[in-house]
Amino acid sequence: MLLQLENAHRGDIDKLLAFAKQNHLKLSLLDDSENYQLPGKPLTEQQITQLIEDSRKSGIISMQRAHKVIRNNYNGG
Repeated sequence: MLLQLENAHRGDIDKLLAFAKQNHLKLSLLDDSENYQLPGKPLTEQQITQLIEDSRKSGIISMQRAHKVIRNNYNGG
């Protein structure tokens, strides 16, 4: 799980890390900057456009369909 904290001070983050450690939760910082990449390759412009068009036509995108597209890119497929 990836969390993004906004308007958090270093002291707040240290408290959160201490709480996690105390409760045996594995929590670690990815990076102190916003320069990070998630695993997998990004969705293509065509994939994004298709998801948007499908959602506009039906009003929704099925979670199964969105999950499949994202999972395929995550696994490089």
